[in-house]
Amino acid sequence: MNAILLLVAALQSAEVTEPNTQVKFPTELAAPAGVQVLAGTGVRTRTMLKVKVYAFGLYVDAAGARAGLGAWRGKRASDLGRDRTLYQELLKGAFPMTLRLVMTRDVGGEQMAEAFTDALGQRVAQAAGRGMAGGDTALARFRGFFTDRLTSGTELRFAWTGGTALTVTIGGREMGTIDNAALSWALFDVYLGDKPISSDGKKTVVARLPEMLR
Repeated sequence: MNAILLLVAALQSAEVTEPNTQVKFPTELAAPAGVQVLAGTGVRTRTMLKVKVYAFGLYVDAAGARAGLGAWRGKRASDLGRDRTLYQELLKGAFPMTLRLVMTRDVGGEQMAEAFTDALGQRVAQAAGRGMAGGDTALARFRGFFTDRLTSGTELRFAWTGGTALTVTIGGREMGTIDNAALSWALFDVYLGDKPISSDGKKTVVARLPEMLR
């Protein structure tokens, strides 16, 4: 089977395997705003030893993506991965998107809360400079969701409904919805912004967009 047929088969399958962690991601996900389609996957590593902490996938509303990302139709995944304007468009939150994380090692709740606080604190401040207020209060509430230890295999979902609302689900339990533009933008900027936590993951997390937009 040649490379094109392999790609078509992968796109038509019910799930995609993140290659570095072997974590499986369904190609479609039921989200608060409706069914969303997998745009790509990545992996979060820590320390010089590249310890794998979790795999992550980006899901988008397919109709919204086709309408809002028409300017990138026909471009290859490698081109999209280098296109800063694509990520800027995604971060406008013009259509619903969801980040699905799957832990690949055990992490304490407080440790996870600290990691997100470190990643989001400066971004929330940047959001305030762009007119998105209330990020500090929203971040404090977000941090409070991480009270229990996250064991390997635990799933986390961060659903940005488009606009300002962010719904958080941990281990299948819906923790709540935070209606704050600064936090929603900041969280997705962690993965899609100019300084992502995984530069490789930022590229691969949009690898399936060309087929979706076609």
